[in-house]
Amino acid sequence: MAGSRGTILVAFLAGVVVGGVVALLFAPASGEEIRRRLREETEGKVSKVKEEAGALKGKVEVIMETVEGKLTELSSKAKETIEEKKAHLSETIAKAKETVKEKKEELAEKFFKKEEEEAN
Repeated sequence: MAGSRGTILVAFLAGVVVGGVVALLFAPASGEEIRRRLREETEGKVSKVKEEAGALKGKVEVIMETVEGKLTELSSKAKETIEEKKAHLSETIAKAKETVKEKKEELAEKFFKKEEEEAN
């Protein structure tokens, strides 16, 4: 959207410059007067274009800073979420290992108990 506005602005300013030049060329005046007017018009339009370009550059810089800030914030949040998930997963794995160990011990106990009963 910002690129579209910039294109429209450039096209508009180019149209203004061309219109000014055409108006000066068709106005009844001496060659020297026309050249002076052309020079003044051109200088004025160039100055206006430079001002608009400077303003546009400032806006782009603000947008870039905002985007950079948002990306940094998102990156930090993503890292934080990943660390939280890793910690939760490690905790879940530790609990699962403990449960497996307990079940293994229970089964071994039952197995040895059954062997003792069969031996008696």
